Amino acid sequence: MAINLDYTNKTIEVTSAYGMVAFYSALMDTFDELSQMDDDVPIKYNTPTEYELINGWEFLADSSLEYLSGGSVIVNKTGGDDVWANIYTLGTIVAGTDIYVVQDGTKLTSFWSSGHIDILVKVTADGTAIDSRKLTIFAREWGDKFDHFEITIPSTGGRNAIPIATDADINNATDVSTVGAYSGLSITFGTVSRDLNNGNGAVNYDVEIDCGGLNLDDVYEWLKYKTYDAASGTLNSVNAYAYVSADSSYSELKAAPFGTFAGGKFFGARGVWITNYHADDANSFQLIDAAGATQTPPATVPVAVSSIVSGDRVGVFRLTAAGGDIDKSEYTVSGAHASGDTTITVVESISGDIPDSGYLRVGDDRHPYDSYSGSVFTLSGTVGTTYSGGETAYVPLIDEESTGTSVSTSIIYDSAIPVLVRVRAYGILPFEVETTVSSSGLSVSAIRTEDTVVT
Repeated sequence: MAINLDYTNKTIEVTSAYGMVAFYSALMDTFDELSQMDDDVPIKYNTPTEYELINGWEFLADSSLEYLSGGSVIVNKTGGDDVWANIYTLGTIVAGTDIYVVQDGTKLTSFWSSGHIDILVKVTADGTAIDSRKLTIFAREWGDKFDHFEITIPSTGGRNAIPIATDADINNATDVSTVGAYSGLSITFGTVSRDLNNGNGAVNYDVEIDCGGLNLDDVYEWLKYKTYDAASGTLNSVNAYAYVSADSSYSELKAAPFGTFAGGKFFGARGVWITNYHADDANSFQLIDAAGATQTPPATVPVAVSSIVSGDRVGVFRLTAAGGDIDKSEYTVSGAHASGDTTITVVESISGDIPDSGYLRVGDDRHPYDSYSGSVFTLSGTVGTTYSGGETAYVPLIDEESTGTSVSTSIIYDSAIPVLVRVRAYGILPFEVETTVSSSGLSVSAIRTEDTVVT
């Protein structure tokens, strides 16, 4: 028998696996011997799955409980009882899945093997419930759809079934080291007001995800990387491997807590706002705001210039008409603006067919903006100069220096837009082409011809 009994100190040490029925039976078989008649019986059952150590008997160490399964144990102690609940998982899971248990926000050290578990967990210590006897059981293997289940254990412990189901995630097939190396993305918690330009105005979200210019299928995998079983750090003040939602009152997306991905489309969890995603994915997502309302983006189209190199200056300018001039009078600055102002207000209502973020030009002054609403551009910095009002202003569709081989943005498509595309850099001949942003967007491949005269 792999059960060691210390009759003097009334301790029990278990050194190999036992189901609770077998453990109880082994003890009862020992203590019914004539030689044991002068010793106190150490155990009783309250139900076939709930047992209790009695008469001052205790386990030598908590490690003994790692060998038990199939039922719970209450240990009577002078300072208050310990309660060890039995939890076991059931359902269909991917072979080799490592299941982990989070108690009071922290992952318990695993003493069990991969696959389904049948273990005992201490939920009451010295008469005090640990985190109200709440446990959350997770299965978050890389490459699989996640699942988790939260349970509040009854005061008597008992045997508690935990449903867990996982299967392969076809949209999570990239090697984890590759995804972990993605850069430029970030997750920021806190209420933000954002307008999807879908006619619903600005609404609140709880967390903003900067996609770093990546396609949403890559962003989806990165968000899973930030929450899978080996994730490090914290999210919204909880350990990342235990993150489930932006607000505890929200319904959870168990398969992927920030949002799922199916049919080439990202479906955000409640309260999740995404920004700075690749222009090609302007129509490839659906969000749910903090109030629980579904927010679908309007029809947007990509605008992209490729075949460039880092350092190239790229501009896509709206024309007054096909064959016309650059329209530098789209807007008129409304009233005085001082250096240090963080917004610029124009007379006109801002058109919906400009980038969500970009540059507002007032003459040759370029002011980066993060958002706009009504007639107000919210800048990412300050005005830096003074305007008296009446100055003309406009927003190029693209107006930036490249950091790679292409630049892109997206705009809401309303009607065809005649544009002039320019690429310039010292050492090449200026590239320029007039074209049109159509219902499918715009993609221009620049021609970089060496300037053989400049020195």
